[in-house]
Amino acid sequence: MRLFRRHHDEPVDPGQVTRIAPAVGYDGDLYHLPDWTARRREERELGHRHATDGQIDTLTLQTGSVPRFHELEDERLGELAEIEDLTEREVQRARAAFEAQRIKLAESQRAFTDARAALDDTQPRVAELEQPSRRPGDGRPSSIALSGSHWPTVRRWLPAALLLLLLLIVEVPILYQVILSWGDSIAMTALLAAGAALIMLVAPHMYGRAFRSWQEHGSSARGRWLLAAVALVWLGLIVAVAVLRRDALVRPLVVDGQEIGPTSDGVGQLPTMILLLALLIATALIAADLGRRMHNPNDRRLRELRAKRDAEARACTTAQAAYQQDAGYAESIAQYLESADRRRAGRTRQLDSGYDSLATAYLGGVVEGLRDPEAASWAERIVARRRDAGARGT
Repeated sequence: MRLFRRHHDEPVDPGQVTRIAPAVGYDGDLYHLPDWTARRREERELGHRHATDGQIDTLTLQTGSVPRFHELEDERLGELAEIEDLTEREVQRARAAFEAQRIKLAESQRAFTDARAALDDTQPRVAELEQPSRRPGDGRPSSIALSGSHWPTVRRWLPAALLLLLLLIVEVPILYQVILSWGDSIAMTALLAAGAALIMLVAPHMYGRAFRSWQEHGSSARGRWLLAAVALVWLGLIVAVAVLRRDALVRPLVVDGQEIGPTSDGVGQLPTMILLLALLIATALIAADLGRRMHNPNDRRLRELRAKRDAEARACTTAQAAYQQDAGYAESIAQYLESADRRRAGRTRQLDSGYDSLATAYLGGVVEGLRDPEAASWAERIVARRRDAGARGT
C-alpha cells in the first residue's frame, strides 16, 4: 500500500512530491509483552522458595507434573486471549486513523497544489520583467531594480546631475540679489525662495515622474490634456518668476541708505529676461527629465512581484513539506495495517517462548533449592520433553 515511490536513478524535480519518513511513525500498539527478564528472576526466586518450603520435591519432578506449570499455562492462555482482543482493537483504530489521515492528506495535497499553481503563475511574470528597460513605455524595469546597483544609472546621469548643479550655482547669486531687492518684505522673500524651489526642482521632478507613468501605463485623453495644462501652468509660473527676478535685478539697490546701480547695470531688460527664462526652463527641464528617467514605475511592480514570488515560494515549500509528511504518515499507518497478522503471529511466538523460559527459570530455582543431583537430572528431562513437545506443535 505504498503511496509514493522514488527511484534513486531518477532526477529530482523541484515540483515532485516524494514520500519522506514522518518525524513520528504511527504506533497504535495496545498490547505490550511482559518484561521477561524480571519475570524469569521472579520465577527462579519462586521455584527456590517452593523447594525450600517443601511445596515441591524430587519425587514430584519424577512424576513430570509440576503444579506451577499449570498456573503458567493458564496465564499464557489469558495473555493469548488478550493478544487477540487488543490486536483486533488495534486494527480498528488504525483503519480509523488511516481514513482520517487520508482526509488530511487530501487537504494538504490541495494546499500544495494551490501554492504551486500560484508560484507557477508568478514566476513567468517575474522572469518576463527581469529584462532591463530599453526605452520608455516598453514595460521593463530599470537596471537598478534588476541588479540592486545604482552605479550604471549614476554613470549615465552624472553629466545631467552636474549640469543641474552648475545651473544651481549660477542661480544662487541671482537669487541672492533678488532677496536683497525684496529684503524689506519678509513675505515676498519667502515667496520667491519657495517659488524657486518648487518651480525649478520639486514640481519638475514630480512632473517627470507623472510623465513617465503615463509613458509606461498610458492614459486617457483627459489625462493627456491634464499633463499639457500642467505644463502650460508651469511655464506661466516660470515666466512670472522670471519677471519678478528681472524687476528685482533692474531695480536700483539701496545699501545703508545709499542708492547704487542695479545688478543688471549695462544689460537691457530683454536680454536679462531671456537669460532668466533660459536658466529657469533649463533647470526645470533637467529636473523633470531626471525624475522621468530615474523613477520607473515598473521598478515597484518588479519589487512587488519578487516579494510575492518569494512569499509564494516559502508557502509552497511549507505546503510541500506538510504534504510529504502527511503522505509518509499515511504510509506508516498502511504498513502498520499490513503487518497486523505478522504482528499477531510474532507476539504469539514471543509469548510461547517467554512462558517456556519462565518454566525453565522456575525449574532452575527448584533445583537450586533442593540441591539434589537427581532433581537436576529430572529437571533436564522435563525441559527436554517440553522442547520436543513445542517443536512438534510448531
